[in-house]
This record gives sequence, C-alpha cells and structure tokens, in this order.
Amino acid sequence: MKPRELVAWRTRHYLDQVDLADMLGVHVNTVANWENGRTRIPSMAELALETISGQRARLIKQLALKRAELAERRRLKAIAQGVTLGKGRKQA
Repeated sequence: MKPRELVAWRTRHYLDQVDLADMLGVHVNTVANWENGRTRIPSMAELALETISGQRARLIKQLALKRAELAERRRLKAIAQGVTLGKGRKQA
C-alpha cells in the first residue's frame, strides 16, 4: 500500500489520523509517518484495513436491513390504524 492509498482509504471511511491510529493500536505519529512516506506501511496494517473494511460493510448492510424492517413495520401499523400516509392518500 502506498501512502496516498492509505490517505484515500482513511478519508473514504471518514476517519482522521487519531481514529485510525486507535483502531490499529499505533501512535498517531506512526499513521502520519506512513501517510507522509517517512516509514513503510507494514503488510499487517494492510490486512487490518481489509478486515475493518469488511466489518464496516457488514454493519452498513445490517443497518440498511434494520431500517427497511422498521419502515415496513411503520407502514403496516399505519395501515392497521387507517392512518393517511404521504401525499394525503389513505392506505387501503
């Protein structure tokens, strides 16, 4: 992994250097050194980033499913109660 790739990965995951350092168990200066090309990024760090990416993707999918389930429950509850849903139309 090249320094610019690490910066891009961190930015894409909405993390600052402190957050990434905490996740990897390293000092923030270590992350800064990797990103500035002063020290080589170890392959173990790359593996950790792949793992983090996979976990985040699974969590995002779980959250999306949960949100869809909640929306469906609200819709069904509204139908049962005869509540008007969106744009003034009553759900049949």
